[in-house]
Amino acid sequence: MHRLLMLALCLMTAVSAGETRAQTQYAQNNNQFTVVFLNACNRQIQTAINYRDLSGNWITNGWYLLDPGQSVDIAFTTNRIYYMYAESIAPVSSRIYWRGAVRHFRIHGSSHTYGFRQRTMDMNNWGRWTERFTCN
Repeated sequence: MHRLLMLALCLMTAVSAGETRAQTQYAQNNNQFTVVFLNACNRQIQTAINYRDLSGNWITNGWYLLDPGQSVDIAFTTNRIYYMYAESIAPVSSRIYWRGAVRHFRIHGSSHTYGFRQRTMDMNNWGRWTERFTCN
């Protein structure tokens, strides 16, 4: 039984890795970015993004909760510019913020606007683009 469980886990990992490679190859071949948010901080964070979707519409999505070390494919776009916002969850007295001051957006379900930081991706490197949130 233990061997069957291990085999199933190995197959799931291989399929997952294959899907990631396939998604990256698709994005590179179709001049598209996959924006990935990676929590490289030792605290849980919540994130939001404003980006142009594949239909050309600007969209603001949030809140995505990321545990330390966790990553998520957050957006698919052909536009090289996106805006991001993030903050650590706790402790409230020493929150860490990843924000900007120029662009402000309202996140669905919130009555506040948040200052987003502009990010620019390299048009010569289509595929996966990772935004790393670090504590320092």
